[in-house]
Amino acid sequence: MDILVLVFESTHKVLKAEKLLKSEKIDYEIIPTPKDISSDCGMSVRLMPEQIDIDHIRSCLGDNNIVFKVYKRKM
Repeated sequence: MDILVLVFESTHKVLKAEKLLKSEKIDYEIIPTPKDISSDCGMSVRLMPEQIDIDHIRSCLGDNNIVFKVYKRKM
C-alpha cells in the first residue's frame, strides 16, 4: 500500500495545514518526518492517496501560502 507524506518547512506550517485539512474533512495523520526525507521539520502529514484528491490539497494549502513537498512511500 502506498501513502503520501507531505513535508513542510516548519512545525507552524504543519499545524496550519492540519487546521485546513480538518476544515476540508480530509483524512490525515500527523507523523514524525522520516529521516531519509528531511531533517528540517520533525512533523509531517500522512495521507492515503486512494482516498485523496492531491490537486485539491495543493490548491487548498497553496491558496493559504503553505509550501510543502509530496513524497510517495510504501507503507
